[in-house]
Amino acid sequence: MDLKRIKVLLEKYYKGETSLEEEKILREYFSKEDVGPEFISDRDIFMHQVQENENIGNIPDISDEIWKSLSSPEEYKEKKNSKLTYLFLRIAAGILILVGSYYILGDQVLNTDQNVADTFSEPEMAYEQAKETLLYVSALLNNGTDHLEPIHKINEGTQKLNTISRLNDGIKKLEPIKKYTKADKYFKQ
Repeated sequence: MDLKRIKVLLEKYYKGETSLEEEKILREYFSKEDVGPEFISDRDIFMHQVQENENIGNIPDISDEIWKSLSSPEEYKEKKNSKLTYLFLRIAAGILILVGSYYILGDQVLNTDQNVADTFSEPEMAYEQAKETLLYVSALLNNGTDHLEPIHKINEGTQKLNTISRLNDGIKKLEPIKKYTKADKYFKQ
C-alpha cells in the first residue's frame, strides 16, 4: 500500500475528517504484520480499537429485557392513584385525631367554669408544703449528679497540662536556631 496515502489518511483521521471507508482502509493496513517503523505507535492505537470493538460485540443485548421490565402507562396511573388515596387517608386520619382530641380534652381543659378548691385553708401552710416539696425535688436532682464528681478531677488534671502548651510555645520560638545547628555539621570534624 502507498505510504503517502496512509500518512494523508492518518492526518485526516487525527483531525476527525475521515469517512468510515477510509478508517476501514487504515484498520486493514494496521492489522497486517508489514507496518512501517514510523507507524508502530499508530498501529497500537488501531489494534486497541479493534480489540475494543470485539469486546463491545461480546456485550449481550438486554434492551428487550429493559422494555419488558418497564411498566405500562396503565400500571403507572394505578400506582399514582393509589398514592393519592393513601395521601387522602393520612389527611383524613389526622383530621379525625384533631377533632376527637378536641371533644375528649375540650371538656377538661377548656371549661373554666369549674372552681378549683384549695387544699389548704391557710396560705402559710401552703407555702411551707410547696417549699418542702421543692427542697425534696432539689435533693433528688442533686443526688443524681453525685456520680459526675470524678469528671471534675479529670478537668483539674487537664488544666495542669495546659502549662505544657506554654513549653511548646517556647520551643516554637527557638525554631530559627535550627538553621545554625544544620550548619554545625559542616564545621565539625
